[in-house]
Amino acid sequence: MLAAGAMDAVAELPSVALVFYGDPAVIEPRLAGTRHRVVAAKRCIELDDPLRATLRGALPSSMRAAVAAVATGDADAVVSAGSTGALMALSRHLIGMLPGIRRPAIVKALAGEGGREFHLLDLGANIGADAAQLHQFAHMGAAAAIKAGASQPTVGLLNIGSEVSKGPWVVRAAAELVASDGRLRYAGFVEPDRMFAAGPDVVVADGFAGNIALKAAEGAARMARYLLAEQLRAANVGELRQRLQNAGEAYNPQRYNGAILLGLASLVVKSHGKADRHGFASAVRQAAAAHTGTLVAEVAGRA
Repeated sequence: MLAAGAMDAVAELPSVALVFYGDPAVIEPRLAGTRHRVVAAKRCIELDDPLRATLRGALPSSMRAAVAAVATGDADAVVSAGSTGALMALSRHLIGMLPGIRRPAIVKALAGEGGREFHLLDLGANIGADAAQLHQFAHMGAAAAIKAGASQPTVGLLNIGSEVSKGPWVVRAAAELVASDGRLRYAGFVEPDRMFAAGPDVVVADGFAGNIALKAAEGAARMARYLLAEQLRAANVGELRQRLQNAGEAYNPQRYNGAILLGLASLVVKSHGKADRHGFASAVRQAAAAHTGTLVAEVAGRA
C-alpha cells in the first residue's frame, strides 16, 4: 500500500526515482516495469529495540539503511512511516545538523480558513524547548513559509492566551527574543482555537504543546467528518450533499500527511504510521517539493 502511494506521488515526476528499503520478495513485484528499485532490508525497527544498539548499527533495519543512504549522498531525501523517535535519532546521528542549529523541529503545513496555509512547529521532536530554541524554531518555520510562497511571513507563539502576561515564562521569554529580532515579523501569541483562523504564517511551540495541538485538531476534524457523514446518510439533497462531502474531505488528515524534520543537513520527512496509500503519497510529494525548493538551504541561510 505504501509503495503504491509513493509511486502515485512521483508518477508525473520522471526525474524522481524511488528506492525502497525492505523485503524484495514483497516489494519487487510491485516495481516491475518501473524506474524504481528495492534494497534488501528485511528487518524493521521494533518498538522495544534499544536505541543505543540501533544507533551503533548493531541492530540493522530498513530505516537505518534508508537514512544512511541520504547521509552518504546515495539518496536526496528519506520518507519514513516508522518510529518518530528512532527516525529523529538516526537522522541526527548519521546525517547531522545544519551548522548553528541546536535541535531539529518537526514542521507541517496546514490549511486554514479561506484556503490560507500556515506552518506549525515543533510537532514532537523536542518535548521541551528553552526560549533560545523557540526563537530558532521561529526562523526555521519562517524559512519553510518562504519556500511555500510567503514573501514576509508572520510568526506567532502558541500560548494559552493572547495577553503578553499569559503563559509559561519560557514562552514569554521567547516572545521577547522573537519580537526584538529584526529578521522576523512577530504576530504575538496565538491561542490554539485561533490557529486555523486568519492568523500568522508560522505558529511556534515546543514539541509537547505542538504535538497535542495537532492531534487535538486532527481528532476534532475526524469527529466533524463523522457527524457530517451521519447527517449525509439521512439526506438526499443533490449538489448540497456533494459540497458538504467536499468540505469534510478538505480536512481529511491523509490529504496533508507528512512532516519535515527541519534543521537536519539533509531532507527527512516523517509520515504518520497509520497513513494509507493517499496519505503516504502526500508525504512523498512533500519530500519531492522540498528538495526541488531547496528548503534545507533556506533553513541553513537563517541559522
